[in-house]
Amino acid sequence: MNIADKLYKSQFVNSLPKFFLRKLKKIFNYYFIEVKSESLPVNNHPSTSNLDQQKFLVKRFHATHYTPPSSCPYLAQLLKALFVQNEGSFNFLDFGGENIDHYLYLNKHIKNIKYFYFNQKENIEVMKKLKDQNNFENFTVLNSLDEIKQMNFDFINLGSVIQYIDNYKEVLNDLINTNPIYIFFSAQTFYEKKYNTKEKIIVKQVNILPQVNFCFFFEYSPFINIFKVKNFLPLFKTLNLTDKVNYKNFNEKMGKIEYSDLLLKNMKK
Repeated sequence: MNIADKLYKSQFVNSLPKFFLRKLKKIFNYYFIEVKSESLPVNNHPSTSNLDQQKFLVKRFHATHYTPPSSCPYLAQLLKALFVQNEGSFNFLDFGGENIDHYLYLNKHIKNIKYFYFNQKENIEVMKKLKDQNNFENFTVLNSLDEIKQMNFDFINLGSVIQYIDNYKEVLNDLINTNPIYIFFSAQTFYEKKYNTKEKIIVKQVNILPQVNFCFFFEYSPFINIFKVKNFLPLFKTLNLTDKVNYKNFNEKMGKIEYSDLLLKNMKK
């Protein structure tokens, strides 16, 4: 293990001044580093959303020709291709949706979308207040996974989220059982190994220090098998181009490793 690996794995690096962290990133350009753990920590990836921030995003969206950042910039085009706008509405679940401008953008460009929002409890409460203040059309805030399980969706969007959920298999099976037509993952790391020893690894996300998050990298074949047994098959897997993620510090035992988007279709529909 080299010095950079030891430094990034330590707790010490989390408290370094920002100017030093910027220098580290410039020198090594690490995004993630593997850690020895069997589960993600409690309170991983805490919410940073607040009502004032979301109000600002609403104001900026309506005041300018603003395209919000997204883990999938082509999502609106994909939805238009899958759901022709003169053929009735469709239910879109943004599981782990972050900011309100994502809804505003899709609702502006896709007239037949019914948008359902779900995230952490803190985000849910913010979005409820925001909806009450703005009377958003076609916008529903869901309170729990149990509520989601009682509904039907045509398209479930998981934008850079499932890797932060420790019980991801349970969550994915619950979502599959809502019987959607499509399930879409964006900005997700998959690896493919010649010698299978682990179906996932846990990594520390270090490109955003001093904020510290932990997440999964998934081996592609076992991940896909979660869906295949329920008759979901991949329509495409493609590189995600929103960031040039550096994986060079992962050795060759990881095999092929890519920052990807993945669309799966329910073959029963």
